[in-house]
Amino acid sequence: MLENQLDLLISEDESPGLDQLRHDLSFVAATVAQIAASLPVQRRPLTPFARMLHCRVVWLRRNGLCPACQETEVCNEEGKLPGAEFDHWVNRYRNEPEATWLVCSACNRALEDVRFKATMRSQFESYQNALRPFLSTQREMFH
Repeated sequence: MLENQLDLLISEDESPGLDQLRHDLSFVAATVAQIAASLPVQRRPLTPFARMLHCRVVWLRRNGLCPACQETEVCNEEGKLPGAEFDHWVNRYRNEPEATWLVCSACNRALEDVRFKATMRSQFESYQNALRPFLSTQREMFH
């Protein structure tokens, strides 16, 4: 877009300084495009259904406690509490309930460490087992 605007300027006044400016602008545009392409993809936000489902399961099956550390309250019967976060266990592209869970912020930060995450695998699997019975009934009610 900027190059098109610059082309209009150059066609009106063919000064050598504008040629250099056009060359520099092309280089900057190409560099910005490369940087943007190399940035990590942002996490896909959870759907309202997934958020609601995680709050419900953690409240009913975990008494509102973080399913990872089992110490910090992450929700109550009204929903998610401040400081609680939805973690993308599988990867940042998957946002369905089967690939995510509601945990406390301390556990979510710690889950960035591969060794800690490995120790939490059984907690995630246990949480997913508690989640499964809710999936079909809640999807029917939500949709």
